[in-house]
Amino acid sequence: MTFKNFSYMFPGYPIFCIISALLAIITIPSHYQAGNISIIAIGVWSIGGNIIAATNTIIWHGNLRNPNPIWGDIVQAYFAVMNFGLSSATLHVQYTLWRVARSRKLWITPRQRRWQKFWAYFFGYGIPILFVVLHYIAQGHRYDVVEDLGPAPTTYLTPVAFALYYIWDPIFCLIAFVFGILAYITCRRHRKEVANMFIASKKHNANQYYRLLFLTGVLIFIHFPLVFWVVVVNGVDYTVWPWISWEDTHSNYMRIVYWTRFMVESTDGFVRNWSISYWAVGLTGYLYFICYGTGSESLRQYKSAILYVLRRLGFKLKSSSTNTASSSEQEAADKAKKRWSMPLFARRQRETGMFSSVGQTGTTTLVPPEGSKEDGLVEKHPHNQAHDQDHDVTIFSPTDKDQDKDKELSSADSEKGKEKDLEAQKEKTEATEEETEEVGF
Repeated sequence: MTFKNFSYMFPGYPIFCIISALLAIITIPSHYQAGNISIIAIGVWSIGGNIIAATNTIIWHGNLRNPNPIWGDIVQAYFAVMNFGLSSATLHVQYTLWRVARSRKLWITPRQRRWQKFWAYFFGYGIPILFVVLHYIAQGHRYDVVEDLGPAPTTYLTPVAFALYYIWDPIFCLIAFVFGILAYITCRRHRKEVANMFIASKKHNANQYYRLLFLTGVLIFIHFPLVFWVVVVNGVDYTVWPWISWEDTHSNYMRIVYWTRFMVESTDGFVRNWSISYWAVGLTGYLYFICYGTGSESLRQYKSAILYVLRRLGFKLKSSSTNTASSSEQEAADKAKKRWSMPLFARRQRETGMFSSVGQTGTTTLVPPEGSKEDGLVEKHPHNQAHDQDHDVTIFSPTDKDQDKDKELSSADSEKGKEKDLEAQKEKTEATEEETEEVGF
């Protein structure tokens, strides 16, 4: 099916972009809590592009009005560097994943964390802003207004435009791909060390790491063919003019070019090329949600948000996490009660003098044997020990002091196993006084 102009995009395309923006929005909170600045930057560029594309295709459907030229300047600048924002932020994510795999260390000093934030913001927002300036060097006029699409960026195709502007987006993708391969190879070589690295982490785990590594690579595989295709199309389908001078490129710079439906239909490949570019913008939010918004932490937040909204609407619901916690607490309380309760009936002990009497109600009176020097656990006859073991009877001194001692011993025994499991990892990942923060992606 072929389309002669862009009228087919209404109303399906705006709806597609709005849903894409919403999916990207709900993905960001979990990464904000984890401090993943570069991943948030990818979502921000996707949200902005989808909101702009949806707004333009609604307002400029079937008309060429230009009521607010400043909006056109904002749109052309944003769309001119949106691809660089996505690729440079993805590059920083892959670089950080590789650096973590190489050092096998998640804990960094506050100073290192500040530098990491600086580079994350630089790659996520600084580099795209830099390309606004570079695009202005190759920008022939202010912007275009396309019927049914609205304001759109424009570039005067010269060798300078390819050297300063078009070629860098594919280069960023290739560099990110290389870092992803290096990170994967490093993880394969040091599989056990990488797995142990995440034991003491509060914000990250091994599954999340490999998920980020794999899905960010998927984004690169999708993004690279599109930006490479843009370079090829601009170099083959359109005329590349020689660079003469700054004045020649920016002559009559303030003009705005209007593309009517008739002009669009008369230009070969115009609808095809621009349709691919615009639908790719709408696709970014869906890919962002699939790659970064379907993790376990994100799913828990979605569930909590849905339950909160339903409660506000008047529905009486109980959170499964609350039920699980209450049931586990009740089970622990029952076990503790069973452990510390005295047996209901016990056979009278001879020779040791442990029991002076057994009441008819099943209660017992404990009397320490003569000659006992300690107030700890009462020493029992071997015959009685075997009997107690068969009937699962445990006899304790009635003093509060002895019960406290036994509690301390039992708690120490329960924690002993956990300390053995984490002992090796704590020696490697235990932070010094300065190492108090975890790395972010």
